Amino acid sequence: MASTVTKTINIQTSPERVWEFINDLANWPQWAIHNVLSAAPGENGYWNMAGPRGIQHVKMRSNRELGILDQEFNDPVEGNWLVPCRVVAGSEGAHFMMTFTKPAVLADEPFYQAVELIEQEMSKLKELLESTPS
Repeated sequence: MASTVTKTINIQTSPERVWEFINDLANWPQWAIHNVLSAAPGENGYWNMAGPRGIQHVKMRSNRELGILDQEFNDPVEGNWLVPCRVVAGSEGAHFMMTFTKPAVLADEPFYQAVELIEQEMSKLKELLESTPS
């Protein structure tokens, strides 16, 4: 059985602003502080994301109208997987959600350690979007 974890953060800005910021992969080094050291456009809609495990190739499967920000990852260590993400309107801004399903080749401990780092990255995203004017 696959291990799946969904993380949510509330951001006090518009859902449209959250969607635009995340959908622009050039912004990822600003908030994905543990996993993305640099980002550059690659081939076939993928971006080359340099990180601690080498180069990952990431493509957005996004839909603005529906708030979809799904991320297709090709990782040199863990293989390929999809990270479903959503941004929806909340009573005070936006809710951003990410769902992670552990790749079969990844042991439990590194998976849950990675999820903890993602929580820190989501906090950084919140900090960035709430501290800069819309």
